[in-house]
Amino acid sequence: MTLRAPLLLLVGVAFLALEAYAQSSGLTVSDHDATKTFRQQDLLSNPALRNVTIADPVYQRSMTYRALPAADLLKGLKIGTDDYVQARATDNYSIGIPARLLVAPAPTSAEAYIAVEDPAAPWPPLPNRAERSSAGPFFLIWRLAPGARISSEYWAYKLAALAVTDGPLKRWPGLAVGADIPATDPIRTGLDRYVELCIACHRFKGEGEGDQGPDLGQPLNPVEYLKIPALKQLIRSPSSVRKWPEQKMPGFDASKLSDADLDAVIAWLAYKAQQH
Repeated sequence: MTLRAPLLLLVGVAFLALEAYAQSSGLTVSDHDATKTFRQQDLLSNPALRNVTIADPVYQRSMTYRALPAADLLKGLKIGTDDYVQARATDNYSIGIPARLLVAPAPTSAEAYIAVEDPAAPWPPLPNRAERSSAGPFFLIWRLAPGARISSEYWAYKLAALAVTDGPLKRWPGLAVGADIPATDPIRTGLDRYVELCIACHRFKGEGEGDQGPDLGQPLNPVEYLKIPALKQLIRSPSSVRKWPEQKMPGFDASKLSDADLDAVIAWLAYKAQQH
C-alpha cells in the first residue's frame, strides 16, 4: 500500500507530461523528402488565419474556429496526382485522405481547414468521452457546401501530423481486387468505402495503419463468423449487437454509408474471404 500510491502518482505525472509534450510539439507536415513543423503559437499568428463556422459532427453542433486552409500548410510539398495525405493524431488514429481534396479544394463542395486551438480560449471537452480533453490543439475540419459529402473519418481531431504518401492500394496491394472484376462491380465500390471509412481503425490481414479495432482479415473475416444481417446491424449500431470495454466504434447510419454501399463493403469482404 505504501508503494502503490507513489507509483500511481508517478504514472499519472508521466501520462500528463506525455500529453503536454504531444500538444506542445506542434503539427508536423511532410512529403517523401522534407519535413517541417508548425508551432501552435506560430499558426495562431499566421495572417491567413480566419474564422470558419461549420456544422461540426464531432462536437455535434455549430462551431466557429480560428483556422487556416489546409492547402496553405501543404504548399511547397511534392504531391503527385494520385498521392494521399496521411493524417495522424496523438491517440494513434490514422486516416489517408486523397491529396486532391486538401491541395485543390472546391469551394462549391468541400474545403479543408486546420483549426488551431487558442490556449487563451480553449475548445470545450469532446462529448461522450471519459477523458475531459478537447479536439485540439489541431483539428482537420471541413466546410461543406449544401449537399456536399465527405467521409466522416476525414475529420481528424488531436491532429499531430500530415504526411504525403502513396495511395493505399500502392502501399497495401493486398487490399486490391483482381483485374477480372468489372469496374462497375459492387466489390470495387466496397473496397473504396473500406478505404474511406474502415481502414482508419481496422487493418486487413495486417495491411493498413489502423489499430483502434480488430483486423478484418485475420484470423477470420467477419463474413465467416457473423450472419450478414448481424454484420449489417453491427456496422449500423455496434452497441445494439454487443458491448465491450473501451468500445470506440461509431455507428454508420445511411447518411454516412448508404444501404447500397453497406452491401458493397460486405461484398468486398466476402470476395476477400474466398482468397485464402
